[in-house]
Amino acid sequence: MLGIIELGIQYRLWRSQASKGKKSPRSGPATPLAKMASKLNEESISLESVMAEFKLSNTTLRRMMSHMSDNMDRGLESGLERSTIAMLPSFVPELPNGKERGKFVAMDLGGTNLRVMLMELEPGEPMRTKQFNTRMPNAAMHGTGEKLFDYIAKALCDFLIERELADECLPVGFTFSYPCDQTGLRSATLLRWTKGVTATGCVGEDVVQLLEDAIKRDGRVKVNIVALINDTVGTMVAAAYEAGGHCDIGVIIGKSFLLHENIKLQFSGTGTNASYMESSKKIVHGLANATEDYNHKSMIIDTEWGGFGDNGEADYIFTRYDKIVDSKSDHPGVNSLDKLIAGMCMGELVRLVLERLCENKVLFNGQGSKMLRTRNTFPTKYISEILHDDCGVYSNTRQIMDELGIEGATFSDMLLLREVCVVVSRRSANLAAAAIACVLNRVRRPNMLVAIDGSTYKYHPFFNHWVCEKIRELLDPGLDFKIVQTGDGSGRGAALIAAIVSRVKREEEKRLKDLEIQRQKAAEAEERRLLEIEKEKEEAEERARKISEMMRYQIERGAEESYQRHE
Repeated sequence: MLGIIELGIQYRLWRSQASKGKKSPRSGPATPLAKMASKLNEESISLESVMAEFKLSNTTLRRMMSHMSDNMDRGLESGLERSTIAMLPSFVPELPNGKERGKFVAMDLGGTNLRVMLMELEPGEPMRTKQFNTRMPNAAMHGTGEKLFDYIAKALCDFLIERELADECLPVGFTFSYPCDQTGLRSATLLRWTKGVTATGCVGEDVVQLLEDAIKRDGRVKVNIVALINDTVGTMVAAAYEAGGHCDIGVIIGKSFLLHENIKLQFSGTGTNASYMESSKKIVHGLANATEDYNHKSMIIDTEWGGFGDNGEADYIFTRYDKIVDSKSDHPGVNSLDKLIAGMCMGELVRLVLERLCENKVLFNGQGSKMLRTRNTFPTKYISEILHDDCGVYSNTRQIMDELGIEGATFSDMLLLREVCVVVSRRSANLAAAAIACVLNRVRRPNMLVAIDGSTYKYHPFFNHWVCEKIRELLDPGLDFKIVQTGDGSGRGAALIAAIVSRVKREEEKRLKDLEIQRQKAAEAEERRLLEIEKEKEEAEERARKISEMMRYQIERGAEESYQRHE
């Protein structure tokens, strides 16, 4: 950015002196700077118009926030039938409170990788974890569903047996990164496979039941699958554990995996998504379709905000380049916000802009390269590497241009390439900030905590600063927030949710036991009260009998004395 500022200063100096017929003291009659400034003057309208498409005013962002909030309300009420934001129930009722204790297992199945983690928790002590990672073999991924889940069960059993935990019946949290229709904490029907998995006999089946059946077939260990989760909910839970039980929003900003199944929709992977705690009274659609009773006041909601804009309600934030990327994607018109924010499309957006600038001879003298004109040859990591460059050196930028086959690039070309990366990625950060501010304005708690995970947020050198800066501009007056970076929601988050479920169950059992004790005590007290009443009644009857006998005796005695006197 300092390079652009320096260029602007020199350009204005050159223009000022040129208008007076003077030469710049730092340049001769035909210096490269003078030529570059002249070229920029000729093409400024084209360059400015290209960059202007990616610059969104706060008015536009607040319009987006209003539309997002409306979609969230309709998603809670009616699901995807009336909204592009699904607002899926997670059935997770609480965040960790520091009282979780014991050993818990997390299983994370996503893409072609499987991970098993053991977590040990003790209040007041650091979390202890051990894990095992493996790559799913092709025979499991492309064979029968029974073979796939048998492989998963075997990995779990081997892991627990090696640690002599086979018979402990440990609670398991299962992160399953494929599209599902979840109707309970441990109940979800697989809608379709993605990411290259084609195992037969699984679609339409309850994945928790498939796993439990496989563990039973193996027969070597005893476990209890207590929760099926996604990584966004796990991110929120993991951050809350680190923050002493406090986290208001969990956010993921990373690379996308697009998943869609008509009206029922759930996304996986690390695109962009968010979760937050919502009142159970507002979760009308999700709880209406639940297969189990839910008796808690609150629930973590998996927003699935990546679908915002799928019905065209956000066309005003799309550029011509976004529309090109969408039209050539595997799922056009689906997961619109994901494509605007997450890292998967950011690099391709930059490439399209660079290609257009080359066509108009604003960049690389109109030459470019064949690779630059080829789709998906500018990965998002290039953006981070270019923006990590030290000003004036640009070693990363030079290397990237070599990889793209671009020759003869000038210093001004490198500055403009950097500026394109800044403008495109800052638009992504501003959209992410608007989405986060929208949820913060709904949550409205003091000193709100936002936990963010994802490769785009983690590796881009300015993303965090831009997001924080824009949220402060968009947040309602009187509200405040803090952002923390977190990670491993699919692993630690899954184990922590298993711990929360176990704690809540233990607390509920204790509550019911205490209620039973109170009931018994109340019954005993009532019995004692009735006995006391009965005793008092008997004593009163006894006193009445004695009084009656005494009175009868006195009457008889008086009659006898009267008789004797008459005699």
